[in-house]
Amino acid sequence: MRIMSSVAHKIKEVLKIAFTTTNASDIGIMYITLGIISLIIGSVEATIMRTQLTFNNIGPTTYYDALTLHGIFMIFFVVMPLSAGLANYLVPRMIGAHDLYWPKINALSFWILVPAVTLTAISPLVGVVNAGWYMYAPLSVDLQVNSGIGMDVIEIALIIAGISSTLTGINFILTITRLKKIPYFKMPLFVWAFFSTAILLMIALPPLTAGLAMAFLERNWGFQFFNANAGGNPLLWQNVFWFFGHPEVYILILPAMGIIGEVLPRSVGRQIYGYKALALSSFAIAFLSAMGVWMHHMFTSIFNFWADAVSSAITMAIAIPSGVKVVNWTATFYQGKLRVTGYSLLTIGFIALFLVGGITGVLFPLIPLDYDLNGTYAVVGHFHYMVFAIVVAFLAALLYYFPYFTGKMYDMELSKSGAIMTVAGAFVIATGMFVEGVLGMPRRYAWVPSMIYYPFQILIDVGGVIMGLGLVLIFGNLLYSWVKGKRVESLDPWGVEAIGLPDFYIKPVALPLTFGRAMDGSIPEHRHGTFLPSLMGILMFLPGLGFLFILRFGLLDVGLPMILAFLAVGGYWAYHDYFKGLYPSVPSIRPPGGFEMTKMAGSPFSGSSNTLSVTPEGIQKAMQTRTIVLYLIIAEIFLFGGFIGGYLYTINWTPAAQPYLASFHVDWYGLPLAMTIILLSSSIPSHFAYDSLLKGKLKRFKYLGLATFLMGLTFLSGQMYEFTHIIHFTPQENIITSFFFTIVWLHGFHVIMGLTLWAFTLLRARRIIPYEASTAASYYWHFVDGIWVIVFTMLYLQLPFYHPFTPGQISFFGI
Repeated sequence: MRIMSSVAHKIKEVLKIAFTTTNASDIGIMYITLGIISLIIGSVEATIMRTQLTFNNIGPTTYYDALTLHGIFMIFFVVMPLSAGLANYLVPRMIGAHDLYWPKINALSFWILVPAVTLTAISPLVGVVNAGWYMYAPLSVDLQVNSGIGMDVIEIALIIAGISSTLTGINFILTITRLKKIPYFKMPLFVWAFFSTAILLMIALPPLTAGLAMAFLERNWGFQFFNANAGGNPLLWQNVFWFFGHPEVYILILPAMGIIGEVLPRSVGRQIYGYKALALSSFAIAFLSAMGVWMHHMFTSIFNFWADAVSSAITMAIAIPSGVKVVNWTATFYQGKLRVTGYSLLTIGFIALFLVGGITGVLFPLIPLDYDLNGTYAVVGHFHYMVFAIVVAFLAALLYYFPYFTGKMYDMELSKSGAIMTVAGAFVIATGMFVEGVLGMPRRYAWVPSMIYYPFQILIDVGGVIMGLGLVLIFGNLLYSWVKGKRVESLDPWGVEAIGLPDFYIKPVALPLTFGRAMDGSIPEHRHGTFLPSLMGILMFLPGLGFLFILRFGLLDVGLPMILAFLAVGGYWAYHDYFKGLYPSVPSIRPPGGFEMTKMAGSPFSGSSNTLSVTPEGIQKAMQTRTIVLYLIIAEIFLFGGFIGGYLYTINWTPAAQPYLASFHVDWYGLPLAMTIILLSSSIPSHFAYDSLLKGKLKRFKYLGLATFLMGLTFLSGQMYEFTHIIHFTPQENIITSFFFTIVWLHGFHVIMGLTLWAFTLLRARRIIPYEASTAASYYWHFVDGIWVIVFTMLYLQLPFYHPFTPGQISFFGI
């Protein structure tokens, strides 16, 4: 009974830490745990696929469900959580930060993924999900093919997962730029790699969110984004998806490259060769991947000479910084002394897999070869070379940092055997796929169309067994060692301090550096002790499901409470963290944050006679907040860019949309123009309100802030009247009306967000000087106004942002 009671107590303590911690180290471990759980689910789906292709005994529906879930789990819920987990665990320790810049947002980002993983896992139980991980339209939006709500819950899951990744990206950018204790060119290569990854997360995930929102609206509310009969274009989905999809490849592999930059020099006992070249090449890869590479996924879909040529050139250009990495990794071995361990063998395996994967990938920017190979297993083989390389790199990290994590040492010989089997199995699988693809085996088939390919399917199965046994050997070894392994006596388990390659800037004072401990391993760690981020994250699925019940089934009494419950939790979190306990009973004190409180005459909309004086520290906070708001605005620009870019693509390159564009008319004179003038004019009091606050004129700040709020509320009220009394068309009519409603409503949602920020700021201004809040409210409001200039000009005035087709143009572009 005592043993059971002790176990129950430990479980309770672990769960309490998990649900309340904001410590980056703890959250990193939780990310890694979630990634491993997802790896098991994704591997089961892969086994189902292999069973069908080998024995043809399951059926196409189950096969395609498994195909969809295998890709989504491995891409979104295995590799991304593992890389985010390693970043949470390693980056703060490497740069001297004791947490991330936004600890609670970091906790929120993790807990958002829990319902995302859960929804995706149960999706086949509530509907057919035969669309592939790329979810191509019109297949994914066809309710007859993908009936039920399976595809819908996947879309909801990926939308909220995108929010998580975007917040994570911004959080790490701020952490690295604001909290590092070392110069940039002293940062470890893993920090450089995740720095560039964080930038890609910030700019690549919002367009995917835009595409998923389009698909969700078409499935559930009859919008016409991808329906060719109403002017839509299925290629619109491909453009939006692959704009995310190819940067996503580097989001996956850049952290793996960074891990190799840490493990490799410690495996050979010397400094990495070409440190600066390796650091800057990560940014070169990130920059090039976001420029125009996505179009090479569409060589067989679009026929545009210039688009093909540009994307082909940029794709080949990425081989240069990638080649720089391979050359420098290889040169690092020179005059080094290889320590033959499991992690060093995995490091060599990564380089080999990456090199072969890169060589096979060189074929696809070559347009004639891409035409021949694009629809074959050659693409699948190339991609698996790269994904297996990523998995191998993360396994190397797991083996290398295991003594830090557990304070135990594993069996070295078993780790070597597991590493060799894992790498060998990966090579056999990917090579079998690639060779049969070159021979013509089509991808996306639920059965093998010719016996000529069957031996390669057996080869892939054999490789899968070998790799599976290798993974079982590695994880079994680690689990056993965690419980029964020999304790590590040294704080430097691998002896890297002696060769001048310390693992962390924050030196451990005790091992293990594990769950519930501070960054240096001391006990107890500092935790905020709040359940609100975890609760908010877990409930993040409620708005999506609420809108699903309302739009698809008309169940307002079910959907609305879901949405309101989520908003209530968010409102309580804001109250708990930013208003509760904000009112001191004694004047002339200095609360945490650095601003003075003095007794003076009463002020507008304040229930007290306290007023505040501006401090230099507070002004510095306001200045620093501008950069934070800028990062958020960049992410928002890419979100709007997904919709606005989709609209411009449609009206420029979709001939079926031209008749609808020609007949589309929206009244801009009168109420819309008056509301536009009011909204744009509201930036004037917003600017002067912020300027007044920095000058210490708090009374003027409050009045001007209130004027901004009222002008914005007037604009929103006018728009509500416009859409209920003036607009004479519905969003379901055609592609143009669908874009009009979506973009204008998206802007309206951002107006509501801006008004919420101003209300939040003015309420806080009753007792404190809201330095950060006022900066966020003012700058975000300018962004909202600036976006409306584009929206009004493009959709209401319909100025020529487009070039209607002529027969000659249609012939030239091959459309």
